[in-house]
Amino acid sequence: MGDFPPRRHSLSGASWVKTLRKGRLFPRQLFRQFGNEGDLFGSDGRIGSFLHRFPFVIASVLAIVGVLCDSWWYESLQSSALRWGTVGVTAAILPSVHRHFFGIKSSATRDPAHYMVWASAAVLFVCVFGCWHAVCEQSYRRASILELVDQTSQPIIVRGTLDRAVTLRRNPLSFGPRRVSVSPWQSQLTVAIDRRRVQGDFLPIDGLVLVYVDGDLSDLRPGDALEIYGWLHSIDGPTNPGEPDLRPSYRRRGIHGRIETKSAGAVTVIKESGRPVRSLIASIATQGRRSLLRHTDDQTGALAVALVIGQREFVDPKTRDALLATGTAHLLSVSGMHLAILVLVATWGVSALGLQPTSRFLVIVAISALYVAVTGGRPPVMRAAILIAVLLLSTCFRRTSQPLNTLAVAAVTLIVINPMNVFAVGVHLSFLAVITLMLAGRPIAPGSMQRELELQRETGFESLIETSTGPWIRNTKTLLRFFGQMAWLSACVTGISLPLVWQQFHLVSVVSVFTNVAVWAGLMIALPMGVLTVILDPIHYWLGAVPGTMCHWALRYMWTVIDWTQRVPGGHFWLPSPSTASVICFYLVMVVSLLWRTRRAVWFRCGWVLVWTASTFLMVTRPGPLPPDTLEATFVDVGHGTSVIVRTDDGKVWLYDCGRMGNSQGTSRDIDTALWSLGVTHLDGIFLSHADADHYNALPAILDRFGVDVLITPPGMLDQDEDALAEIRLAIAVHSTNVREIAAGGLSDVIDNPAMSVLHPPLGGVPGSDNANSLVLRIDHFGSAFLLPGDLEPPGTESLVSAPRPPAGGVLMAPHHGSLTMNADAVLAWARPRETIVSGSRRAARVEVEAMLSATGSGVHVTARDGAVRVRLDELGRIQVRTWREEPW
Repeated sequence: MGDFPPRRHSLSGASWVKTLRKGRLFPRQLFRQFGNEGDLFGSDGRIGSFLHRFPFVIASVLAIVGVLCDSWWYESLQSSALRWGTVGVTAAILPSVHRHFFGIKSSATRDPAHYMVWASAAVLFVCVFGCWHAVCEQSYRRASILELVDQTSQPIIVRGTLDRAVTLRRNPLSFGPRRVSVSPWQSQLTVAIDRRRVQGDFLPIDGLVLVYVDGDLSDLRPGDALEIYGWLHSIDGPTNPGEPDLRPSYRRRGIHGRIETKSAGAVTVIKESGRPVRSLIASIATQGRRSLLRHTDDQTGALAVALVIGQREFVDPKTRDALLATGTAHLLSVSGMHLAILVLVATWGVSALGLQPTSRFLVIVAISALYVAVTGGRPPVMRAAILIAVLLLSTCFRRTSQPLNTLAVAAVTLIVINPMNVFAVGVHLSFLAVITLMLAGRPIAPGSMQRELELQRETGFESLIETSTGPWIRNTKTLLRFFGQMAWLSACVTGISLPLVWQQFHLVSVVSVFTNVAVWAGLMIALPMGVLTVILDPIHYWLGAVPGTMCHWALRYMWTVIDWTQRVPGGHFWLPSPSTASVICFYLVMVVSLLWRTRRAVWFRCGWVLVWTASTFLMVTRPGPLPPDTLEATFVDVGHGTSVIVRTDDGKVWLYDCGRMGNSQGTSRDIDTALWSLGVTHLDGIFLSHADADHYNALPAILDRFGVDVLITPPGMLDQDEDALAEIRLAIAVHSTNVREIAAGGLSDVIDNPAMSVLHPPLGGVPGSDNANSLVLRIDHFGSAFLLPGDLEPPGTESLVSAPRPPAGGVLMAPHHGSLTMNADAVLAWARPRETIVSGSRRAARVEVEAMLSATGSGVHVTARDGAVRVRLDELGRIQVRTWREEPW
């Protein structure tokens, strides 16, 4: 085969069009555009040059492809090995087969087989990482404890080894009314079990479990042999619409199940650790946490522990929401930014000591490795450590390093450590932020030599003008340029990460651009001072007092900024999440736009962010369609509590109760995601049935996230002297929510919907508890009745059943979570429902409860067993019931 014609015969623009129209564009003519094939794949060609400069970029892409492909078709290790082996062998022999049949020497750069060698190498690389994912997946799935986890919860006694440092967090129950009787701490242990007791003997078993213990067990060390008594549970999947599936996250950590214990006495140490290095690292982390808490207060202490040593579990949900709303949640997760600040300070220190480059490299790498180990070895920190190590290594050998190629080295390393990192959103955000900073800080190509010379002349002229001004003006301009650059980079990272953050956290933060710039100064002080506190405080309290105090006040400044910016009207928006397809579309357009390197490209990307955001907002905030003349109620699975989303045929959305037992910190996550899954951002009203916290304690969080027209309560409910109600009154005042107290027969004065009515309590109430005065809501729909009685109990039950009976064959929510002792059978006999829904905990799923509620022939559905329950009534009186676990919608 002869050589291709030289470059002088290449096609012109007009010739391209003519050739395409005539259908005569052959590969030979295509290569004429680049001259010989060596111009493409040779060492001096375009593709060859890219491969030479960025080999690990290609390697990281191929590794990701291998992991993704194997995750899609994985069935077993044998099947994956067969597939990848077939593909690999085919790729390996294809170049030889091609040379054999076509008789071409592979040494020539113009040989097509030369390209096949490259393609075969790429396919083989994909096969290697596909097989590696299959091996890791098989290692996880072969754990024998999975046979037990797949069954129902059961008591268990196991022995095993503590695999990682103990995670300590505030006990959620310690904030509630029973906080005196419970430990203020809760420990989370990751244990590799190896024995299980069966009829007095300990039999072999293997697997990794999370153990939850009330109490402080942070003195335990990795490697300690433990014996544990508790209840074994599976890692539950989502039970509500819109709820994120946390099982992949636990899978990525290698967790097979969880064990819940009653107290710290259920965990005993059989043998102390034999892993001195890991024990030392855990001791440093534990002692560091105690040192930081000694020099900070309740607010800054949790932030210090999360910021300095990566124990973000200390931060309460309200603080976490504030950080999310202001775009500063990355402060909770020790990331590359934290390590970069620490390394910067360490570099100043070693430079002041006059150390040689090699000594600097060893000292900084040692500091980085220790910090990575103490903070738990999270992927973002490891990524930053690899970047810093390669950069310092290149400095030692006086070689230049390509930042993008170095970042790809970190990506390949993380995939080798754990292939499941490919699916981790935190890893995605970490790499996305770094790539954005690399590209945003890169100068824009001038487009022509003449333009470049003009820019150089303008820069020189500006420098000459600045030298003639006074030092105050020069320093002010320098400071303004610095903060302007910080704001630009913050805006770029915010805009690029917006789709992922929006999809994962249902949040769009506008104020994050300013907040990140404002807290930067505090972060530069808080982090190094916190590290000094961890180092000096164990030696003597007074040595740690100065850096500890500085860390405290720096964090106090940061929290002041965060707390102020989260209150800015319009600074952030809680919204339904965009679809995966729209997120992928956003990033595809952004990647393609990188080929366009002019100032217009910058304006295009900014415009694309705005256009995508606006169009996605319009799509996700459109409520989900409801069939005509249909009443829908979704019973959210909140555990022992109640929350019912009601959508009426007039297009309005109502919420009946919003709380659950044990929710002392007032989170509303399950209710939020269920509402967002329907495209709801505004509620026409919320009904609170009575003053039990498990029916209203999520209200403050819901008022933060959704617009609410009116809050309807029974008479006198909000006037009661209870601590939990004080938070409700405060939230109502902050959001200026309209509150109406409604007794039986008075709903028509508030709501213009004759189908909705309140049956109970009467105006003066009834003797007894709050339960007896629960607000009973009735919704009539084409001859059927839908009843929500709250926690109704005697004597309120007698008052209700004395009223006119609703039509038989409707829907009833079981009073008081299906309690067997609250005279629910009288309500059932009065209502005669066709379907009964129980909103309750596992106790409500007992056989006795179902037997009582089905005595009148009603179907029974329990949220604890079935997940969220959706009920629809149509105009013909037909009732459709779907449960989330059996038939997700």
